[in-house]
Amino acid sequence: MDTWILWVVGCSVAFWIGKSVGTHLATYRMIKALADNPEPFIAISKQLKQIDEAKTHEELDNINVGNNDIPKDAILIEVEEINGYIYAYNKVTGEFLSQAHDIEQAARIARQRFPGKTFWHPSLEQNHQNTCI
Repeated sequence: MDTWILWVVGCSVAFWIGKSVGTHLATYRMIKALADNPEPFIAISKQLKQIDEAKTHEELDNINVGNNDIPKDAILIEVEEINGYIYAYNKVTGEFLSQAHDIEQAARIARQRFPGKTFWHPSLEQNHQNTCI
């Protein structure tokens, strides 16, 4: 019985040491990535500041992520696939937009639900970005 207790205590100590070392390594990698190439982190910080300063959902919808190919008034789509269905969400606000079997169909349904809005996702073909949605 004493051997079993020592084994459990030993495993617990090993787990916490491993977790601590892993956390420190992950932190080190993040700081190194930040030091080597700070531009993506700066862009994310600027976008988060813009989101914090936005007062309405319409302002949130108009935030440009920094890609010049994206229309200024476009709603960025974030997709999630569950059981063969694509669920489309507003990338900035997290608002549900639509669900369908593929991204193009989800974008068309979102366009029907929100007339006058433009939706954008990198996987959509250019003709689906602005006209078909």
